[in-house]
Amino acid sequence: MKLFPTKNLKAKLTEDCSIALAELKQNTDITDSLVSSRTKKAFRGQVSETEFKIISSEIGTGSICVLTGKFDGTIGEIEVKIHKAFKVMFSILLSYPFIGFGLICFNEGFEKAVEFLPTLLIGLLFIRFVFIELSFNIISKIGLNKLTKIMRIEKLIKQRGTTSFNSK
Repeated sequence: MKLFPTKNLKAKLTEDCSIALAELKQNTDITDSLVSSRTKKAFRGQVSETEFKIISSEIGTGSICVLTGKFDGTIGEIEVKIHKAFKVMFSILLSYPFIGFGLICFNEGFEKAVEFLPTLLIGLLFIRFVFIELSFNIISKIGLNKLTKIMRIEKLIKQRGTTSFNSK
């Protein structure tokens, strides 16, 4: 089981990738930093002739998911993952049940802490599978819908495993 969710997708474009990526470039605020900022463009990030690494430009939630893609002709691969800054924040959130167990153990003793273990595990599972997974799925879907419209993606197929390209 992965601590942080990712999506690996195979994409089929309606036209050649050079046209689709040129359209994406027009709708992207080109920058080296993947940080949300007010802009009239749909995305922020880097777009080249065959690759892109972008975030949604929506303030607050847009930078949670990083969309990385590589295309050749009309076929390409898109990987959606959680931004590194949000991985740190979510890791802090995931550590709360462990901190709670340590505090109970220190204040009340190990025997009392063991009684709270099921509650702490439920809290950990809630944070991981409800809070992180649900927010990732909702925000990645919004970003992928915008990307699909802009690049005119005909078909997206979910893949298992890792992508065949290295993200920067």
